[in-house]
Amino acid sequence: MKKIVIGCGLFLVIGFCFMCLMFYTLTLPKYRDSSKDKPFSTIVNKKLITKKPVLIIINPDTFKDENYKFHLEDGSSYGMDTELEVITKLPIGTEVTIDKVELHTGRVSGSTSAYLFGKVYSEEMQKSYNFEYTWGNYHFLYEDKPYWTFKIAFWQDEPLTERYFIDIP
Repeated sequence: MKKIVIGCGLFLVIGFCFMCLMFYTLTLPKYRDSSKDKPFSTIVNKKLITKKPVLIIINPDTFKDENYKFHLEDGSSYGMDTELEVITKLPIGTEVTIDKVELHTGRVSGSTSAYLFGKVYSEEMQKSYNFEYTWGNYHFLYEDKPYWTFKIAFWQDEPLTERYFIDIP
């Protein structure tokens, strides 16, 4: 009888640990490199010229990539009048390079965002900054085939009007 109780107890402990491990694994944030997907493939590793003033600010969120510690703000996320610490203001005509694009799906919400990681050189500060920038809206609620749309970004004259069907992580 004692062996049965010990065996059942051991089975319950191992089962509980397995369930915790499964829950932890399933709720980890997921990401996927989307640098080769359109429309991202048209901007990755190319020189982009700013068409409006942008700010380099200290990223108040957790970094999606430790090598890109700043946020490029063009008025589409925190706002140009943000209370966050502004490192430098970049004028129109500044060259920007996007190194890679990743789609990140959150662990709790399940929402997906596109993060562009790049670098820019500030003539004023005589320094290069590695930044992240979010671009795109993922439409998945009440959609049979979820899709992406892209509003006007700091390097564009007009927004993209197509719907893009990009696999998410």
